[in-house]
Amino acid sequence: MATQMGSEEEFKTTIAEYLEALPTQFCQRVFSSPAACLAIFRLLPTVGKQLIMSMLYLDAPLQLQDVSQWAKPEHQRMVKAKVHQLRKLQLLAEDAGSVWLNPIFREQLRNALTGGGDFSSFGIPYTGPRDARIDPKRLAKYADERWEAVLHFMVGRSAHDAATPLSESVRDVLRMSRLMEDGPMGMQITNSGFQFLLQNAASQVWTVLLQYLRLAELQNMDVVEVLNFLFQLVSLQLGRAYSVEALTRNQRKMLGELRDFGLIFQDERDERAFYATHLITSLTSASTQSTERSTGPSELTTSSEHGYIILETNCRIYAYTNSPLQIAILNLFVHLVSRFSNLVTGAITRDGVRQALMHGITADQIITFLTANAHPQMQNRTPVLPVTVTDQIRLWEQERNRLHPTQAHFYREFGQRQYFERVYRYALDIGVVLWANAEKQQLVVTRQGHAKIADLFKSQRSTNNAANPQPPA
Repeated sequence: MATQMGSEEEFKTTIAEYLEALPTQFCQRVFSSPAACLAIFRLLPTVGKQLIMSMLYLDAPLQLQDVSQWAKPEHQRMVKAKVHQLRKLQLLAEDAGSVWLNPIFREQLRNALTGGGDFSSFGIPYTGPRDARIDPKRLAKYADERWEAVLHFMVGRSAHDAATPLSESVRDVLRMSRLMEDGPMGMQITNSGFQFLLQNAASQVWTVLLQYLRLAELQNMDVVEVLNFLFQLVSLQLGRAYSVEALTRNQRKMLGELRDFGLIFQDERDERAFYATHLITSLTSASTQSTERSTGPSELTTSSEHGYIILETNCRIYAYTNSPLQIAILNLFVHLVSRFSNLVTGAITRDGVRQALMHGITADQIITFLTANAHPQMQNRTPVLPVTVTDQIRLWEQERNRLHPTQAHFYREFGQRQYFERVYRYALDIGVVLWANAEKQQLVVTRQGHAKIADLFKSQRSTNNAANPQPPA
């Protein structure tokens, strides 16, 4: 008899990984949009942008060796790595030592930079009457309220959730991205969800958009249409109204779902126009990121930029904040004792840390969060947090992580001891034994070794089928 244990699952975490996995024909359709090409270009690292701009107006291929010469000798390896990255994104092609830009991407990026081609990919401005009260400041307030409603829901603030209920599409995205999972007491935050809370707003929005793409695939929507529309929204001008008349049915559906996250604003009195908020326009533009900070930063980032947590060696914690969201995050692993107008006090306890560990939060994530949000007076210390506290948090984690699951197969009922010893010696020789009990004739081997041992069973059965044990299931 054999029993299989353990499992694992992976998913893409960046827009670059998503684009790399797209088939060639899908990429060519994405590159046919000037707005998409410009957004992808803005997302590239500095060296990647320099390589693209150096080749943008060159019609003839370049020798890869010549491209490497653009950098100093000590940086040539980095340039080759960036060329390889651009090839994976299908922005560059290489053959026989020559490299050149993807022709479609080159043409449409030229159009985006010079104003040629199909400029409607950057959105069609709304020419009808508009409410003068809808300005960047109001859009920022709306976006922050919507986005923080999602964050409040993730940390379990049911009262806030009741005041601003989340749509089912938002909950589906949170489930699919494994930021939250269904539990006995409703949806609860996961390990990935806590990491999500520690990210800046732009990284959080990209995470949501990537999972929205996965949801669109399950709904049999045209992925290229969805991706191009997202790139179009990223390229829109903050505070400007755009028309919905030219949008397809799927794109109008996306507007409603992205509105629930605060990425899009639509006036209920006139849904013929929509506005992109700073949450989505700041994803590729440094200028709009500065606008975001000046017009309406979220309550999570306001205090985090200055630091608000003081931690003592006796595990006592003082948080100078009145933000319900920050307090709710602390409540995930801190036993809160008292609350004042701008101060919350509590303690890091064994029960509080163990409760966080049960939800998938790790000790390193707790320590990283406390370090990132430490008070300026603590930031001047080395190390920032008391060593006694960080060591204690890790020890509490080790109490719970004494066992590590591993995929394996369990053998028993060998029938005769000589067969057990033969299999046991063979498993030792190939290095696949995880555990063995010679007295009870029991053996646990790795998943990789199971196939080899199964072949050994078959060879034994062919010589003496009656005496040998049955192969494991």
